Amino acid sequence: MFRNYLKIAIRNLMRYKFFSFINIFGLATGIACCTVILLFVADELSFDKHHHDSERIHRVVKDFVNEDGSRLPDATTPPAIATYMMKEIPEIEHVVRLFPSWGRKFFVKYGSKRNIEENLYRADSSIFNVFTLPFIAGTSKTAFSQLKAIVLTESTAKKYFGTENPIGKTLEVDQMGPHLVTAVIKDFPRTSHFKFDMLVSTRTINGDIDNDWDFYNFYTYFKLKPNTSIATVDTKIKALFKKHQPQSTNYFYTQPLTSIHLNSNLKWELQPNSDKSYLYIVITIGIFIIIIACINYVNLATARSSLRAKEIGVRKVSGAEKGSLVKQFLLESIVVTVLATGVAIILTQLLLPFVNRITGKELLLFSQQNTWLVVVLFISAFLIGMIAGIYPAMYLSSFEPVKVLKGLKLNSNQGFSLRKVLVVSQFTISIALIIGAILISRQVDYIQTAKLGFSKEQVLVINDIQVLERSQRTGFKNELLQMPGVKNVAASDGIVGGQNWAFTLTAKGTRNSQLVNFINVDKDYLQTMNMTLLEGRTFDLPGDTLDALILNETAVKQLGIPKPVIGQQVALGSNLDSPSYGKVIGLVKDFHFTSLRSDIKPFALVTDNTRQGFFNVKIDPKNVRNTIAGIESAWKKLGTERPFQYYFLDETFSKLYQSERNFQSVFFYITILVIIIACLGLFGLVSFMTEQRRKEIGIRKVLGASVTGILALLSKDFLKLVALAALLAFPIAWYAMSRWLRDFAYRTDLSWWIFITAAVVALVIAVLTISLQAFRTAVSNPVKSLRNE
Repeated sequence: MFRNYLKIAIRNLMRYKFFSFINIFGLATGIACCTVILLFVADELSFDKHHHDSERIHRVVKDFVNEDGSRLPDATTPPAIATYMMKEIPEIEHVVRLFPSWGRKFFVKYGSKRNIEENLYRADSSIFNVFTLPFIAGTSKTAFSQLKAIVLTESTAKKYFGTENPIGKTLEVDQMGPHLVTAVIKDFPRTSHFKFDMLVSTRTINGDIDNDWDFYNFYTYFKLKPNTSIATVDTKIKALFKKHQPQSTNYFYTQPLTSIHLNSNLKWELQPNSDKSYLYIVITIGIFIIIIACINYVNLATARSSLRAKEIGVRKVSGAEKGSLVKQFLLESIVVTVLATGVAIILTQLLLPFVNRITGKELLLFSQQNTWLVVVLFISAFLIGMIAGIYPAMYLSSFEPVKVLKGLKLNSNQGFSLRKVLVVSQFTISIALIIGAILISRQVDYIQTAKLGFSKEQVLVINDIQVLERSQRTGFKNELLQMPGVKNVAASDGIVGGQNWAFTLTAKGTRNSQLVNFINVDKDYLQTMNMTLLEGRTFDLPGDTLDALILNETAVKQLGIPKPVIGQQVALGSNLDSPSYGKVIGLVKDFHFTSLRSDIKPFALVTDNTRQGFFNVKIDPKNVRNTIAGIESAWKKLGTERPFQYYFLDETFSKLYQSERNFQSVFFYITILVIIIACLGLFGLVSFMTEQRRKEIGIRKVLGASVTGILALLSKDFLKLVALAALLAFPIAWYAMSRWLRDFAYRTDLSWWIFITAAVVALVIAVLTISLQAFRTAVSNPVKSLRNE
C-alpha cells in the first residue's frame, strides 16, 4: 500500500511540475533559512562551553555605586578580592586573575623576527585549573615554573619559530626583558569571550597585588566545588568585600561563564559581546519563515483541489476510505518536504560562505559538532510535512463523490476563506519585517553619523609614543606640525571611543561623589579634536598638572558644582577624610566617548606629560597617502626598532557598532528571502485562480472587456488582502521596534512614513507578482478557453 501511495505522490509531482517546483523551492528556501538560523543560534549559545565543567565557572564583576545611588556596571575587580576569596570561601575550588594588555602593544623579538603583540595577558598559574587550555608542548606544572616564563598559543609559536621546537627558546619582550618559552597551548576557539596570544605570570607585576583593593584593572574568575550553590557564594563575595572595604559602596556580584557572551555588556569587557535580544529576534524570524513556507503549501494544496476532485471521487466510488485518502495526501506532503529538505541542504551550503562573511562567523553544516543538525532537518521535514499537510488532507478527502463525478461545482468557500487568512498572515509578517529592516537601517545610519561633540574624521592615531623619551616626543610632534598635510597634533594616554580611565570626584563642601571617566591630554587636544570649550581655558600654563581639570557639562551637573564653575575645587579620589583637591579650569561641551547605546557620562580631561601613549594627528583629507608616508619617515628617524603603527579614529567608533551592522545585514537579507517565499506562494495561488477563471475571462473578453479591466478584476481581491495585512502589521512592527530601540539612549524616530513606505513596497511587490500571471491570462486568445463550450 505504501509503495502505491508513493507512486501516486511522485506522479502528481511530475504531472504538475511548475507548481511542484514552487512548493519545493519555497519550502527549501524556508528550511535553508531556518537551518542557517539554527547554526547561528547554536554558535551563539556555544560560547565558552568548550571548557570542562563550564557550568561551575563564574566571573566576579561589580557596579560602581555613586553617592546618588546611580550605578556604573564594570567587569573589572581589584586583585586582592581573588586572594581573599580563596582564603575565606571554602566552596571555591580555584580562583584566577587575568590582567590584559590594556591597549599596550609589546615589541617582541626573536632572532631577525620583529612583531608588535597586542594580546599579551598576565595570569595566575591557577588559570590552567579554571579553564581548559590544551597543551601541545609543556605542562601546566612547568608553565610558570620560573618568573620570566611565557606560554604561547600554537599560531604564535609558529609565527616566531616555524617548525622548530619552541620550548627552551627565549623571546625578548620590550620593557619586560627576556622570557623563556615553557609551554605551547592550542589556539583559542572562536567561541571564547576572551583570547590571548601570549601569557606571562602575574608575579611579574610590581607591588603587592595580593592585598591591593584599589587597582581595578583585573578580571577575576573562579570555579566552584561540585554540588555548590552559586547563590551562597555570591552572598559570601558581597560580605567579603564589605568586610575588607567597609567604606566602599561598590556592589559585587557574579556571572556564569557561559552567559557572558549573550548577557554581559559591561564597561571594559575583554572583547565586544553579543546581545540575547538579537538572538530572540532571529529565532522569531526563523519561526515566521517556516510558517510562511507552510502557508504556501496549504494555499497551493487547497487551491489545486478542483484539479484532483475527479480522482478523489473515482477512488471513493472504488471503495477508498477517508482514512486511506488522508494517508495518501499526508504522504505526498511528506515527500514534498523531504525533497525540499534535500534542496535546502544544497542551498544552505551555498549560503554559508556569504553568511559567514557578513556575520564574521565560521558556520559549517557538515562538522563533527553539527551531525545532529542533519538528523534534526529530516525529522523536522517529516513533522512539517504532517503539520502542513493535515488540513489539505482532511479538506481533499472530504469531497462527496456524487457531486464530483456529476461535475457539480465544489463548495470552496471554506477553502477560499482559509486561503484569504493565510495570504493576510504571510503579508502581515512580510510588511512587519520590511518596517523592521527600514528602521534598523535608519538607526544604524543614525548612530554612525550622529554628531558626537567632536570631530573623529581625518584623525590619525599613532601608537607607542610612550616608548619615546620626552625630548623625542616633543621633537617628533614639532616635525609633524611642519608637514603640509598635518593640521594639528595632540598627545593623550587614551582614546575617545576606546580606552579611557576612571576615578572618583567629589565637589568641595559636599559628599556627592561620582565616578568620572578621564584621559590625560596635552594643551592642543581640544583644538585637535574640535571640542567646544564653553568656559575657562585649556592646559596652557606650565604649572598645570593632574590637579587641573576640564570637565564636561554632565560631570558638572552630576557633581553639583555651583556657578561659576571655573575655579571650583573637587576632591580627587574616594578618601574624603583627608582629600586631595583639584581645580576646575575649563568646561567643555558634552561629547560622546562611547556607543550611543549609553547616555553621556561624566568626563574629565587632565594633563600629565609622563602619561602619553598616543599622538592624535589631524590631517588634511587631500594627499592622505603622502602625509602618512611623511609621518612614517619621521618616525623612522627616531631610531626606534618599533615599526610605525597607526589607525584612524573613526575606525574605533566603527567597531563599537559592528554587531549592529551585522544584525542589519542579516535582518535585511532575511527580509528579502521572506518576501521571495511569500511571493512564490502568491504567484502559485494566482496561477491556480486564473486557471480556474479562464473560461470566465474568455467570455468577458468576447463581450468587450479590456486587458486593464481583467487585470484589475484578478488583482483587486489579493490587493485588498495585502492592504489588510498592512493594517495588521503596523501595530505589531511598532511594538517590536519600539522595544528594540529602547536599548539605545539616542535613537531615530518611528516616523509614520516608514510604515506607509513598507505598505507601498509590499503592494508594489504583490502587484508585480500577480501581474506576471494575470497579464498572460488577460492577453490570451479567448477562443482557446471557450472551444470546448
